[in-house]
Amino acid sequence: MEATEDRLAHVAELIQEALEAGLLGAKWASGNGVRWLAEAYNGIGPEFAGAALRGKATARLRIFEPAALIHDGRTHASDGSRQGFVQANLEFHFNCLVLADRAYPWWNWKRYRARLVADALYDCVSSPAGWHAWQQAHERFVQRRNKENCK
Repeated sequence: MEATEDRLAHVAELIQEALEAGLLGAKWASGNGVRWLAEAYNGIGPEFAGAALRGKATARLRIFEPAALIHDGRTHASDGSRQGFVQANLEFHFNCLVLADRAYPWWNWKRYRARLVADALYDCVSSPAGWHAWQQAHERFVQRRNKENCK
């Protein structure tokens, strides 16, 4: 995606939220820089869903955006391994649960609905389609690295 000023500002806000919430991987993501994260981040939803559908999902699931940013960064740097895939997805799930709990007090029913959504998001990213996306991301990572090495 094109790194416009608005996009860079939004990604910077998301990484700040992730750091403030103490999300796993937030420091790692931040260390890669806002421009790199803006390149990696495509919103909530699978790449094959298209930008319009991902935009709608991201707007509806806004509280999970910082977790999705970190997860997209992990995917962008995919090592192609099953272990990396499982770790990235468990981190994403944990972070979504943290964000659900942070968004709503314990006595609010919305907290528990958000936690169920976090479970559903985890099911999506850890599915066979998620594994396929992880593998494709690794191929793109290798291509980017090879291109950089040729310069």
